[in-house]
Amino acid sequence: MEIGNWKATAELNQIYRDARELGIETNLAELEAFGFTIVEPEKLTPRAFTKRMLEATLDVAQREDPMAVDLGTRAQKDRPVYGRNLFHLIDKDDVFIEALLNPVALTIGKYLCGASCRLFGNVAFVKHGTAGVTKLHSDSVGTPPPLPFYGTVCNLSWILTDYTQEKGTFYIVPGSHRLCRHPTLTDQPKLMDGPNDDDIGVPIIAKPGSLFAFHGNTWHGTYPKQDDDVRVHVVTALGRNFVEPSEDFSDIAQEKVDRFGPEFARLISRTAWQGYRSEGPKYDRMLAVSRANHSSAA
Repeated sequence: MEIGNWKATAELNQIYRDARELGIETNLAELEAFGFTIVEPEKLTPRAFTKRMLEATLDVAQREDPMAVDLGTRAQKDRPVYGRNLFHLIDKDDVFIEALLNPVALTIGKYLCGASCRLFGNVAFVKHGTAGVTKLHSDSVGTPPPLPFYGTVCNLSWILTDYTQEKGTFYIVPGSHRLCRHPTLTDQPKLMDGPNDDDIGVPIIAKPGSLFAFHGNTWHGTYPKQDDDVRVHVVTALGRNFVEPSEDFSDIAQEKVDRFGPEFARLISRTAWQGYRSEGPKYDRMLAVSRANHSSAA
């Protein structure tokens, strides 16, 4: 059917038209039903882009001191994840900004977190060699239960190497976004013990260049990594306009903001209405958010 400029779904009209044009309607249906989807590389970017992002990520990992990262100062057994975490990537290579602005990824992000969504965080996960599991959790960090049925955040993971169960891929629980709660200790799977008939989760099998996207409420973790290869994915996390981003993007150079344009500026909160003092909020910025949420122009 033709998507009109319907007032009752003003925010969704253009987002859905974009999704139809990009060929990702099925992906949106999978997000609704199961809380996650995998977009094939062919729908996203040329193969060279994946190679650029992988090289840029490994270059950042090589240049930066892991002990300079707060998580890197703790013993591995006490850390929430294995391997290296690389933060604030959009200030380290333009390829990460290109990933943020990718039409397919951004359309999915807006569908999940609204047309006025902002960049919540940009982090890479790099694992060399064997590694243990990441415990089952949701990305609705800090949101007390019961969680809202809509996503306050969403995870757009760029898969840069082969992701299989042996290589420590994601473990995900289909439909868990509908439970509207965080997993408890009793929900944790016994992944270190091998296959379990009672397991409710499944492995994410994805090729390099895929986009693994999921709702912020969706339960996920990782399988143990059993090989010596490097495993890399980069997360572009988006949040609703009222959610405080996990990263501070105020240090991004204005030259870079100007070069990538107004949508980039909006996504990194350069035009956010929040953060005022005694002068009060900038009314035009408040109106801009309202227009994004209630206009078919999205």
